[in-house]
Amino acid sequence: MEKAKYLLLSLLCIAFAGCMNGDWDEPSTTPSPWGNNSIEETNVITIAQLKDKYSSVFNASSDQAVQVTEDLQIKGWVTGNDIAGNIYQQVSVQDETGAILIGISQGGLMGYLPLGQQILVDLKGLYVGAYRKQCQIGAPYNGGIGRMDKFTWQEHFKAIGVADAGKLDALVSDFSADMDMFENCAKLMTFRNVTIKDADGKAAFAPNDGSVALTANCANREIEGHDNVVVRTSSYADFAAMPMPAGKVNITGIFTRYNNTWQILLRTDKDIETVE
Repeated sequence: MEKAKYLLLSLLCIAFAGCMNGDWDEPSTTPSPWGNNSIEETNVITIAQLKDKYSSVFNASSDQAVQVTEDLQIKGWVTGNDIAGNIYQQVSVQDETGAILIGISQGGLMGYLPLGQQILVDLKGLYVGAYRKQCQIGAPYNGGIGRMDKFTWQEHFKAIGVADAGKLDALVSDFSADMDMFENCAKLMTFRNVTIKDADGKAAFAPNDGSVALTANCANREIEGHDNVVVRTSSYADFAAMPMPAGKVNITGIFTRYNNTWQILLRTDKDIETVE
């Protein structure tokens, strides 16, 4: 009987010790199956510093692409992707100082680059340039900048932690049509209390029926009172056939640049809301 008592006590102690170990062990972390987990954070510069360093390339009179030969990195959050088909083979990345587009020749980027995912990008060997003054990271294309192949991209980025879409709330800023384009292009912003021209509650964003002119399969919808700001929607976007809301609206999106015109890229239809 005495032996049985000691045996039971020993088993309880072992079980308790096992529970204590479970409580105190470091949680296991699984490396991301995407990207290059061997990249270490060194020589990180801000996006504003990157733009300043290559300002002559980004602001050239004609499209250019220049290879980065220094050990430079940027770190930021994914603010826009192809979640609804309106942003094609690109992601927008933003830090506290600015934003830039990254061109990647691959579909389904939202699967491993969700909104709010922080990433570290190793720039050495990649190219920087501008398409119609819009700053971009990618690869050479027809003398200018285009998309890099997916294999190159996988070698040059590292996902940091888990995606936190709530982080983007701190990055979004109010848009003004007279903002400096070079400094602010590709940022996540909101244009408040504006009216989309031709929006009557029936006209769609980008119908493919000939009712609106399409450029590169996209419709440019003007903002009343602002001749250099358009809502640009792909006819392949999930919400292309949805009616544009009439009246005053707040429009959130990625504000890209095409020469001297602002192009607002909605990420989903929820990026536009009616003002009550």
